[in-house]
Amino acid sequence: MKILVYGAGIQGSFLAHSLINESNEVTLLARGKRKKELLTNGLILNHSIQRKQTKNTVRVIETLQPDDQYDLIFVTMKYSDFPAIIEPLAKNSSSTILFIGNQLEAAALEKELQEKSSQPKRIYFGFQMTGGTNTEKGISVLRFGKGKMKVGSLHTDFAIAQMLDDVFRGTNYAWSYDPKIDDWLKSHAILVMIQNSFEYVYGPSPAKIRKSGDFSAVSIAMRDAYNLLELSGAEVLPKGQRNFFSRPRLTKLFFSIYYRLPISSLVQGSFREIYHLINTFERYQISENSQLDALLQSAKKKYEHSS
Repeated sequence: MKILVYGAGIQGSFLAHSLINESNEVTLLARGKRKKELLTNGLILNHSIQRKQTKNTVRVIETLQPDDQYDLIFVTMKYSDFPAIIEPLAKNSSSTILFIGNQLEAAALEKELQEKSSQPKRIYFGFQMTGGTNTEKGISVLRFGKGKMKVGSLHTDFAIAQMLDDVFRGTNYAWSYDPKIDDWLKSHAILVMIQNSFEYVYGPSPAKIRKSGDFSAVSIAMRDAYNLLELSGAEVLPKGQRNFFSRPRLTKLFFSIYYRLPISSLVQGSFREIYHLINTFERYQISENSQLDALLQSAKKKYEHSS
């Protein structure tokens, strides 16, 4: 299977590492410093929980040309980067594309890509259950057990199932189908948006967050954000997550414990991506929510002043 992983950050690098075997011809799209690292040192990953390092040799390209043909393209760019990659994806002759990552506007993204493409694309969405950090010492991956991915379509047709079975056969990786992937992605994006905004305002370190973070405010903000999502017609998924975060006292307890655990320092995100998620989410703001508005606006202003 000829596969392109479009993006060589934490998510894309781990996915490429997981896919490499005798049956798959894997290519990573990377630019700048990351491209040079891959060409010079190979694909090196430090697995935090497993306490091991892996190294793979992988083919690297810098741009996707119109005549580059792949059986499947995994797009692992950040939410804020999706608009910039529509043109090269639309011009490329490959027909099957799977967007991986935070997403609040899957339908709009799919519509724009289809409209700009000269031939119909089969477009899917998913999320990889991994995190990590990217430092000067390299990429550290945070995962529990083997790699996992949740995948779905905005339509009833899910013709990619056999292809995914073939792609992941012989790898230490599992994928699962979610018939409500759009709602699931929106629910997860809101969780990430609220938590990262909280960390950005009160961080950067877990110790500083524990000392100055307003856990009551972030707990109420989480509840109100999910309420707005439901008012828009989406279902908060998984349901257990909705039940948990609808109780501010329980959410407050969770965050107060989480930022005392070592795992809280093993996950890193880009606030540029969160900033764009906030801008999109503001379209859901049909009523005033003081704690939610205060948190998101504080995070936005801090980011804008630092840019």
